[in-house]
This record gives sequence, structure tokens and C-alpha cells, in this order.
Amino acid sequence: MTKAELLQWLWVIFIIEGDCRASVPFGWLPLKKAWQERRVGFRSVMRAVAKELRLEWARWQKAKEKGEWRDFIAWLAQKGYNVSPNEWAEWEKNARSVLSWLERL
Repeated sequence: MTKAELLQWLWVIFIIEGDCRASVPFGWLPLKKAWQERRVGFRSVMRAVAKELRLEWARWQKAKEKGEWRDFIAWLAQKGYNVSPNEWAEWEKNARSVLSWLERL
């Protein structure tokens, strides 16, 4: 994953997870309490999400070598970033929409 791709995905996730209105940036629940207690800043949350994205990218690449048919958005929606099966389709739809919007900027 290039830095440009990483930044693109960070923007996609930031926006679809509630942008500035979210209870924690990027909807990153592992740091929600620390964020709300002001023990971590935005960059710490962003760094954690970037680490997770790189990890999921590597997992997706390995899965593709073994025949994985989903693209990275579907992978994130169903296996990686989004943990709720009830939200898979909506998360994927929103991610595709935001990605398309970002590419038109």
C-alpha cells in the first residue's frame, strides 16, 4: 500500500465513520474511552487506524494469492474494519461512494 493509497483510505474511513461528529475519529472503538478522556489525540487515533489498514491490506493481498475474489472495499466491510454483519452492505456502499467522490476532487 502506497502512502497515497493509505491517505485515501484514511479519508474514506474518516468520512463514512462520522467525520468530525463521531464519538471517536474514524469510529475507532479501541481508543474511544481514551479519546473521550482526552488521553489520546487525533494523530494517535489516526496512527492506530493506519496500522490497521496496512495490516488488512497485507491480509487481503495474501488472501488474493489464495483466490480471494473481493476487492479491498468489500474485504474491509466484511472481514476487516467493519465488524458488524448488519452493516456490511451499507458500509461498503458508503465507502464506494466516498471513494468515488474523493477521486473526482
